[in-house]
Amino acid sequence: MRSPLIALLFGLSSLGAADVPTPPTDAPATLLAQTDKLVGSDDMTKAAKASLWKVTKGKWERNDLGTSGAEVVADKHNAIVRLPVKLDAFVVSFDVRLDGAASLAFTINNAKEHLARVIVAPTYVSLRRDDYDGDGPEKAFTFFTQPTPNDVGTWHNVVFEMVGDTVVLTVDGKISGWGADPAFIKDIRANPSFHVDGATATVRNFRLWTAKTEAKPTWAAKKGTLPKPLEKIKK
Repeated sequence: MRSPLIALLFGLSSLGAADVPTPPTDAPATLLAQTDKLVGSDDMTKAAKASLWKVTKGKWERNDLGTSGAEVVADKHNAIVRLPVKLDAFVVSFDVRLDGAASLAFTINNAKEHLARVIVAPTYVSLRRDDYDGDGPEKAFTFFTQPTPNDVGTWHNVVFEMVGDTVVLTVDGKISGWGADPAFIKDIRANPSFHVDGATATVRNFRLWTAKTEAKPTWAAKKGTLPKPLEKIKK
């Protein structure tokens, strides 16, 4: 049976990973993860090679800028596009701009529910653990929120790291926050997704790297310089 990692490497081969430089030349600066191999690369523009993203809700269109998502009223749900892969430790980087949307979220999921997400809204960015057990006792809570203006039409770079029980968010190389939860190592990690509330948000330059299962030796000291995560604050 194919392992999750081999399935990931095989499944993302059509994203053109062989055509782009491998780390360290193309990897973003990370705080937690020891970046390993670039396994997925999609500019998400109209001219880019077709990828394996699956639209589950809303309207998503590739254009000259990237891939734009917007809600469809009849769905009664935010717009969602997913990449159907399984993950271990990893790093994701992408660019996002809000073109009128209330927010764009990047999520990591388990077999049935959302595990964690980054939210980029017009007035803030945040990192949270989601309500991963459906009707169970757990509720979503926010690790980190930073008020910041994300003006319409302005691109922002997002780097998301996940190693062991810990996640890290960095926006534009200067806003960083982190959080940790046992659920992140107890459950499967799968299907990285973009969600758009309202209309419209655009994403481009999606990159996915595997990472070593051990954190950087400097992480313990580095996290002490970052905002302390909130604990179980319902949102």
